[in-house]
Amino acid sequence: MVRLLDGSMSAQLKHFGYDCNSADNIPHWTFPANSDKNLVENAYKSFLDLGVTDITTNTYHFGSTLDKRIPENESKKEIYEKYFQIACSSLSKLAEIKDGVRVWGSVGTLATMYHGMSEYNGKYMDNEDAEKTARNYYQTILTLFQTKTKVRNLVFETIPSAVEGLMALETLNSFPEMRAVMSFTFKENACLRHGEEVENLAGELRKCSQIVGMGINCTDPENVLSALKVIKNFNFPEVFVYPNMGDSKFLSEGSDESDVFNLDMVSGWVKNGATAIGGCCGITEAQMKILKKIVDNLNNGK
Repeated sequence: MVRLLDGSMSAQLKHFGYDCNSADNIPHWTFPANSDKNLVENAYKSFLDLGVTDITTNTYHFGSTLDKRIPENESKKEIYEKYFQIACSSLSKLAEIKDGVRVWGSVGTLATMYHGMSEYNGKYMDNEDAEKTARNYYQTILTLFQTKTKVRNLVFETIPSAVEGLMALETLNSFPEMRAVMSFTFKENACLRHGEEVENLAGELRKCSQIVGMGINCTDPENVLSALKVIKNFNFPEVFVYPNMGDSKFLSEGSDESDVFNLDMVSGWVKNGATAIGGCCGITEAQMKILKKIVDNLNNGK
């Protein structure tokens, strides 16, 4: 059975009057929505009502609160950690009343700490202290999941470079209760945004018993299949695929209501190992409804 992942949290929150790009919410994007429990619950419920079977916590952009260049971050540390708890506990309670729904704690890429769309090139990992910074970053977030929540299944999202992936893996090893899908963002020819080929990285991830899967997210739909064909060779129990609406559209043009998903494309992903499919940046609820029909048809053998 193919499982249905959730879609873009920023797009979903728009339905309830929340604008990630407002002056009040930049540079923390979706994360401040957790200050309004009803708001974030409504977004979660809308995904669950759509029929998703795998859903992530609204914690992806927590990394922006760790940016020491922003003076208010240190003074609001306890408040931000409370928002983190709300994001996790609210979703866990809602998912309990839905049969077969799995909750995944979203661990955003280190790029969220720099909040400058650097996940699309990964150049921050070329800095002299990048490995130390990445270790400390992931240590902070996994400690929060460990001590402040009951969430033990994680998805590391939108990682653009092999070195950052290995630093995340190293940190995960310090939290033996956690299990994780590690998801990366790709350009063409199965290369990560930073330029590395993915084969060696996939091999290292497969050696770790805590890694239950690998993912492809915030990637142009046209670039998914080449990465999937490489990942397929490693027989991960889980392979998550949740593309953006298209790099050129998302990065240059803003929103687009045209179709992203079609039966041939999605069935090709499934044939090449995808176990769960959803949407990332720019994917609207209307597009998720189309994906839901495609997934249902595949599960029903149509």
